[in-house]
Amino acid sequence: MVRAYLTHFQQLSTNVKVFLIGNAIQGMGLSIYALLFSLYLKELGYGESAIGTMISTTSLGIAMMAIPAALIVEKFHMKHLVVTGLLCSSVFYFTQSFFIDEASLFAFGLLASMFQALFNISVSPFYMRNSRPDERVYLFSLNSALNMAALMVGYFIGGFFPEFVHYVVPGLSKIEGFRYAIMIALSTVLLSNLLFIKIKRVPIPKVKKRLFEGLKEKDWKILSKLILPKLCFAFGGGLTVPFINLYLKESFHLSTQMIGVAYALLQFFIFVGVFITPVLIKKTTHLRFILLTSLFSIPFMVGMGLTGNISLVLSCFFMRGMLMNMSSPITSMFEMERVREKECVFASAVILFFYHLVYTASTRLGGMLIEKYSFGPTFYISGACYGLAVALYYYYFKKDSAPQVEEEIIVLKEAA
Repeated sequence: MVRAYLTHFQQLSTNVKVFLIGNAIQGMGLSIYALLFSLYLKELGYGESAIGTMISTTSLGIAMMAIPAALIVEKFHMKHLVVTGLLCSSVFYFTQSFFIDEASLFAFGLLASMFQALFNISVSPFYMRNSRPDERVYLFSLNSALNMAALMVGYFIGGFFPEFVHYVVPGLSKIEGFRYAIMIALSTVLLSNLLFIKIKRVPIPKVKKRLFEGLKEKDWKILSKLILPKLCFAFGGGLTVPFINLYLKESFHLSTQMIGVAYALLQFFIFVGVFITPVLIKKTTHLRFILLTSLFSIPFMVGMGLTGNISLVLSCFFMRGMLMNMSSPITSMFEMERVREKECVFASAVILFFYHLVYTASTRLGGMLIEKYSFGPTFYISGACYGLAVALYYYYFKKDSAPQVEEEIIVLKEAA
């Protein structure tokens, strides 16, 4: 498998190689930010409801910017959008760290995530346009594997960042330690731009169309089928996933360092899952792989809320994360292959828009539910949402569920 990955990586274009590495580096910085930010807010004295509101700015900003960004992406070089997006988002995240009032934290977080959307909508379409069909399973899996490895490093070292800051600068308050640790993490995101600047420019075809022209021509029927299951995943994930670090801290009294180690181990499990995906996918169809991994993750999601044993909770945490994320590159490819090539950017943006819009509302609702009823009920609701998503995927795309081996046998028989 390692040899296969190396062979496929060597065959990729320079632009794709640069994008893969840059994407992993900026992901590492953002993972540290994501790990520490909610804990930082807790140190500031905010409750789960307020934390949910401020965490939701990430999804809200991406939702607000996704479709406008997709409509202008054909008029600008992707390199410019990526560099501008990361530069501006880094600046706004830096500015956010200097404030402690809820309004400023929300506003600068929203602005930062809106510019982050310029980067997010470009990833899948960029890979689709710069790869052959036979490369895509390895390319999307390699992208996810590199991201998981970067997140693993980010979470592992991120948990020790506040302690490191206190060691270097003694006398700082706990809040200041978190703040400077977040700033160090954001510096990594800013530095990743040095790689994206190396992407070679490709001539942009001159398109003389109005900004919203052609919206009615989009294949909204297939888009709706792709979006609805994702909304169920978004609603279920938003209720629980942003609060798991708080769950570990408040319910099991884990330190920031141990939470960072737990998240790093999670990324290791996800990395292993994504790494073996190209081998597993050969034994089934893309749809069945998505259905099975999502279905098997449900007991582990519910299990996190049922047990008070930290070992069992962490085991469920690792398994749920691995199963849900190992199918993410296949899901991205599955979505892009079901829309017309010229609509890949728009489809990616629309899916992002609805996903993050629901995730925003769900995160805010999750914070309120946790503050009122504790963490348990949110895990059960999330499990039900995941089950509904699996049912919708099967209902809409069940014609794709026949094994690829059977299809190949039919073709061979007809040829004979």
